[in-house]
Amino acid sequence: MKPNLGSYSTSPAEVSGAMDVAAQSLELLHQLSDAQYNHVAAPYLQSSIGQHMRHILDVFHAATGCPTSDFIDYDVRRRAHPVEKDKAIAISEWTLLCHWLDGLSEDNLLSRVNVSGEVSLTHHVASVTRSTLGRELSFVASHAVHHFALIRVSLCAQGISTADTFGMAPATATFYRGGD
Repeated sequence: MKPNLGSYSTSPAEVSGAMDVAAQSLELLHQLSDAQYNHVAAPYLQSSIGQHMRHILDVFHAATGCPTSDFIDYDVRRRAHPVEKDKAIAISEWTLLCHWLDGLSEDNLLSRVNVSGEVSLTHHVASVTRSTLGRELSFVASHAVHHFALIRVSLCAQGISTADTFGMAPATATFYRGGD
């Protein structure tokens, strides 16, 4: 079942932003061949589009335990998971994420969470901070956009065109629209 991405404009801003990311992901995934999804645009990048997509999905998945759980661990990763190679799995995961997003309420977004993430390159140390699910949804959507910019490099290296706004930060898009 395909998610109804047209109905999210009345959703809370955090959900709307995350749905924008999902819509961009699904549009891209439907456009790519398996070979394009798995291509590594060396020497410019070290990872395939599929590997970036898996990482983006992992960060989103970290938040999906909420609101049932009050803990988000951004260091839980599925490296070498089949989603890196099989875009059909990515499409399925994005569809499920859309359904989860669509079910969130304003109260869910205000729920307090503890967020864990590693903060050092030289030794294992994680920071645990307080946040809200809404704030974390804003973060994961922004994080995805930055990875989209890297994916755009791979697309360009492969001669694949995409929307002008793919990989563009929302504030940059607003600037180019004249600040509306």
